[in-house]
Amino acid sequence: MSCVDLAIVGGGLAGLVAANRAAELGCSAVLLEAGSEEKYAANSRYAGGVFHLAFQDIKTDPERLERAIAEACPGLRDPALAAALATDGARVVDWLARHGAEFGRGGEYPFMRNMLVPFSLRETGFHDHWRGKGGDLLLQRLEGSFVAAGGRFVRGARAKTLRMIDGRCQGIVTSLPDGTEGVIEARAVLLADGGFQGNADMVREFISPRPEHLCKRGAGTGMGDGIRMARSAGAALAGMDKFYGHVQHKGALDDESLWPYPVLDIVASAAIVVDRSGRRFADEGLGGVAVANAIAALDEPLSSFVILDEAIWAGPGGAFLLPPNPALERLGATIHRADDIEALASKLGMHGQTLAQTVRDYNAALSSGHPEALTPRRTVRLATLATAPSPIAGPGFLAIPLCAGMTYTMGGVVIDADGRALDEQHCPIPGLYAAGATTGGIEGGANAGYVGGLAKAAVFGLRSAESAAREIKVSV
Repeated sequence: MSCVDLAIVGGGLAGLVAANRAAELGCSAVLLEAGSEEKYAANSRYAGGVFHLAFQDIKTDPERLERAIAEACPGLRDPALAAALATDGARVVDWLARHGAEFGRGGEYPFMRNMLVPFSLRETGFHDHWRGKGGDLLLQRLEGSFVAAGGRFVRGARAKTLRMIDGRCQGIVTSLPDGTEGVIEARAVLLADGGFQGNADMVREFISPRPEHLCKRGAGTGMGDGIRMARSAGAALAGMDKFYGHVQHKGALDDESLWPYPVLDIVASAAIVVDRSGRRFADEGLGGVAVANAIAALDEPLSSFVILDEAIWAGPGGAFLLPPNPALERLGATIHRADDIEALASKLGMHGQTLAQTVRDYNAALSSGHPEALTPRRTVRLATLATAPSPIAGPGFLAIPLCAGMTYTMGGVVIDADGRALDEQHCPIPGLYAAGATTGGIEGGANAGYVGGLAKAAVFGLRSAESAAREIKVSV
């Protein structure tokens, strides 16, 4: 193959947006996708299709969006990244609409005003909720428009190493569909192959001691290849210890009917989450993403429970999208019940007095108006997918076994606002770009702050292609 202007690794939303934008700007491009199927697995194909930023309407005032992103992600490495998202969020939705995306309002919350149509996640379980729905159709249309514009889309091609010459990225060494190895020469390379949620060794190193006990809440195809290759080329990494996901029922580990929905985020935020000793270990008020990360970090991620009463189950348990009440019991998932806390603890193999004291301390903190005085503290500023804490007073007490559902990892290659990969001195590596879940320093932080995977992928896919086009024109 002759030298192309831009080689792209990964056929998810970030890669396909970049490929199409590059073609629009007159650049020749090739996209390498490791999956060999026509409808290869991809998180953006399976996603609910919500384009939001920090649970705000993506088309709202950019200054408001920038503040919301900074507040959600106190570990934000570079404020310019928040500014880029806030500025280009509306632009990318409009651009996608011109390239085959259909948007509609998918729920009552303002952040659901721009959801891909046809809506997915209208039934519990994985099954085929995504086929022919918004994310699936968008990837098909973006692939079709890229190929129609003269781009080359190669399935079954897994990138192996970057071709670095005199400090500049000038291509990729890749395994090809026929089993051979090839070199693709390129004036610039974009890494957009997702995070490392599918790589058990990396998950064990950075996120959880027991990756096999985390629910694969998504495609699970991110193997960390782009992160690994970029690091070998001198790129800096950030935020490798956090992921985006939700609190799932323990049974979701083996039962596809229990993921990606229903989730237990709102139930957990209304009550308490305890470990096998009967003690709290997480700040439930931070919301489900933070609690899922805390569960994953336990020595045994399958050892936690949410403790609540029938009033919480009837209220917050029946709230939000595809609520766990009544779905979990309809699907045959285990829920433990007892008339008092000590009896409930006995069913869970816990010391009754320990769990009872945990509940008493929690109830007393709520009664005093100072839940933040608990250890761990209980945040009173609510995350969007959370609800106010409720006393656990009965009658009737419940315990639901939990696991962490991981959709994508939040850490990866450090980039600037134009998607350029940066080295440890914060200098761009010539010819190397990254976008989507391959990048780090945007989401994560101490509270596992979440910005929005689709918006992040599309915005930086667009910006990286535009930046690469500018660089290519200067260098040619």
